[in-house]
Amino acid sequence: MTKQKHEETENTNASEEVIPRNMARFGPSLFLKGQLSGEEDLVIEGRFQGKIDLANNNILVSEGGNVEAEIRVNNISIKGSVTGNITASGKVFISEEGQLKGDISAPTISIMDGARFLGSVKMGKEIERVSPPKKETGNLFTKEHAAEEEKETEIREDTEDGSPPKFSDF
Repeated sequence: MTKQKHEETENTNASEEVIPRNMARFGPSLFLKGQLSGEEDLVIEGRFQGKIDLANNNILVSEGGNVEAEIRVNNISIKGSVTGNITASGKVFISEEGQLKGDISAPTISIMDGARFLGSVKMGKEIERVSPPKKETGNLFTKEHAAEEEKETEIREDTEDGSPPKFSDF
């Protein structure tokens, strides 16, 4: 792979602007099987099989590019073919000529008309398990909050069996 300036002649879609113009290039005649990691943005024009970990960087799979890999990336733009799951911290973009067979986990995705996609999508950040808030004393509670707690207590005490009120009770 050599580092060279990759000029895109067709940049008609603003959605692709997350991919910078200066990238390492994996040429069309290259085939690589294995693991790929690094700190550079990458254009894949050839064929790659394995695992790609460019979590802080961007990938462009160009037309004719063929990737069979588990991919961890910042942003990815697919104009070629990708088979495998993609985990992106930024955006996954599939152009009208692109195809993806695999699952996507990313906060943002864009799939153009004509693109082929077979898989599932998980959007947004991972939902964290939240434990109930601890009851605190002191100046942290406002008078409004204390009044709300009193009101809740009053409502619950008004039910005959001491259970929380039903929606129909309101």
